[in-house]
Amino acid sequence: MLCWRRYASVAAILSAFVVAGCGSSHHTVAEANFRYASAGLIAVSQPGASRPESAAAARSWLTVAGSTSTASAKRALASAAARALATKLDRLTRGTSAVAWAMGRPVSVYRSPNAATAEREFPTHDQFGITQVFLVKRAIPGWLEVYLPVRPNHSTAWVRSATVGVTLDPYRVVVDTAAHRLTTLRAGRAVMHVTVGIGKSATPTPHGLFYVLEELRMVPATGPYGTFAFGLSAYSNVLTTFGTGDAQVALHGTNEPATIGQSTSNGCVHLSDGVADWLARTLPLGTPVQII
Repeated sequence: MLCWRRYASVAAILSAFVVAGCGSSHHTVAEANFRYASAGLIAVSQPGASRPESAAAARSWLTVAGSTSTASAKRALASAAARALATKLDRLTRGTSAVAWAMGRPVSVYRSPNAATAEREFPTHDQFGITQVFLVKRAIPGWLEVYLPVRPNHSTAWVRSATVGVTLDPYRVVVDTAAHRLTTLRAGRAVMHVTVGIGKSATPTPHGLFYVLEELRMVPATGPYGTFAFGLSAYSNVLTTFGTGDAQVALHGTNEPATIGQSTSNGCVHLSDGVADWLARTLPLGTPVQII
């Protein structure tokens, strides 16, 4: 059994929900099939789409090359924009992160800024149609080092800053597994503390710095993933595969509120549906999630 996993189709993920049982392992497969066979998904696809503050903040300092006519002028403007971007990212206000996102074409990532060829390529959207995002680790002129949503956890690579959009995100989530506590911060100040469920000792919730990769609304909201699920860039350190894919960790609601405050999951972080709803209204894609 596994906590969470991205699947190639809605049909596949529905069948996966039946046998995955990301919550506690109280249900039999037959019970899960009877109760959750009609569950569905609605993907929230754009980084910061419903949070105009982040987009506005990005527009206030991002320079778009291309407003001039000559090639040399465009190169000069692009170079100046790259230097400005690197400077801005070095001087972000407390608690603010930068999120890079695909702008209509696949994103090539490189092992280093000096690499002659790309190491791999990420599509503009995932299988749910959600825009591909990357949490930015650091910037140099012309390049961004970003965290990747792949194994091993905490993998990074470099992308050309001219090939991605960049949005500022004032939010951050911290999950303290020892205290079963989730804290949401805005600009470095705590705005919410809640109790959560975490992985059991055999399948612990992985520790480290991750980010929100995808947001999925469950329809109806009565299944094991509650009202919303937030797929992270984190993967289980114990479970390796399930079905045809990997063991991705998520924050999600639950229809078993007794698991809140307990260590019963296969690695995911269980939220009350009220908390999941609030996070869905608040967090942009790419929001950092620190698990300690």
